[in-house]
Amino acid sequence: MIALLQHYRLALIGLAVAVLMALSAAGAWRWQSNFYGKQQAEQAAAHEHTLGEIARAATRQLQAQQDKRQALELRLAALDSKEHQELTDAQAENERLRRLYAGADDERKRLRIEVRAADADRVVSTTTRAGRVVDGESLELSERAGRAVWDIRAGVISDQAKLDYLQGYVCELRPDLAACK
Repeated sequence: MIALLQHYRLALIGLAVAVLMALSAAGAWRWQSNFYGKQQAEQAAAHEHTLGEIARAATRQLQAQQDKRQALELRLAALDSKEHQELTDAQAENERLRRLYAGADDERKRLRIEVRAADADRVVSTTTRAGRVVDGESLELSERAGRAVWDIRAGVISDQAKLDYLQGYVCELRPDLAACK
């Protein structure tokens, strides 16, 4: 019987050790779970903070780009307004001169242009005077040619205004270009 009691006692000790080991394992598992859960929560908070910083930086960058775009649009609108006003003024002046020319009497309708001969044209013999223009002479245009001059002038004014506008537009977009400095 003593042997049987010792046998039960040994089984009881083994059972107690097994229960203690199970409780220790459960406690360690629970502690480890809490530790890793805390670590995961900290990492999730850090990740959320990083994402928030990235979103705020992107918002600031977008706002800066929108501000630059709005400033560019304002400069382009001012350029457009200025160039349009200059073109309108030049066209009005040309139209005023055209009306003045059209309403003039025959004597004043004559359009005279002072002529300067190019050096290459001076090679022609000086003895041939007929049909030749020399420096300082006045050349008179017909009435029809005079009207054409105003049309040509209007085209030049328009083309120059367009060219100035486009040059200003390019310089607003690309101030780094050599032509814009």
